[in-house]
Amino acid sequence: MAGTAFEAAAVVVAAGRGIRIGGDVPKQYRRVGGQAVLTRTLAALAAHESITCIQPVIAVDAEAFYHECVADLDPAHREKLRAPVPGGATRQLSVRAGLEALATGATPDLVLVHDAARPHVDTALIDRALAAGRAYGAAVPGLAVTDTIKRVETIAPGIGRVVETPARETLRAVQTPQAFAFRLLLDAHRAARAENLDGFTDDGALAEWAGLPVVVFEGDPRNRKITQPSDLIDADRDFSGPVSL
Repeated sequence: MAGTAFEAAAVVVAAGRGIRIGGDVPKQYRRVGGQAVLTRTLAALAAHESITCIQPVIAVDAEAFYHECVADLDPAHREKLRAPVPGGATRQLSVRAGLEALATGATPDLVLVHDAARPHVDTALIDRALAAGRAYGAAVPGLAVTDTIKRVETIAPGIGRVVETPARETLRAVQTPQAFAFRLLLDAHRAARAENLDGFTDDGALAEWAGLPVVVFEGDPRNRKITQPSDLIDADRDFSGPVSL
């Protein structure tokens, strides 16, 4: 893809081990509705006309799994994929690996960072991400929370003392895809590396640390992350379609 101009790129973070879900196959390579989670995620992003380049980030020992996923993609969608790059020990390091790989070619104005384990991402959500990213330079999708949230400090194993109860209307549960001006996010990641910081769990938090104003746009309750075995069951049902009786 070097030398090709494009409006927006996506980094797909697929280097996780999925320990919480159990089994020998990482969750992004499990099948839901007949296709791997990662296949569905890549297809959804590649189908969007504004995304013309996708940079997958995978575990170093997952190439066989990855190539099985890619083989199931529409040929036109495969054309948008760059060669996968190996991820790091943390999500932050994996994202930076993807950004640095994109920086070796013609760089996009905008980049979306998306979790491989969110296969329900759709065109409408991508549209909102791109629009917010273009308008504000740093934007993340979020949902209003319905539970009361407590901030606590641990005082004994399994016991936390309540420090604060934030007002629910000020809280959002954050998802991906998160959208950023490419150079701003790349510079933020490089600055964090220079400070030996690698514990940020999403790029919105890293952007905040770097001093970038981050906005929240409307997420999608269907765009849940596959984390537990029950999530795989639900996703399989979602993608299998209605059962005829």
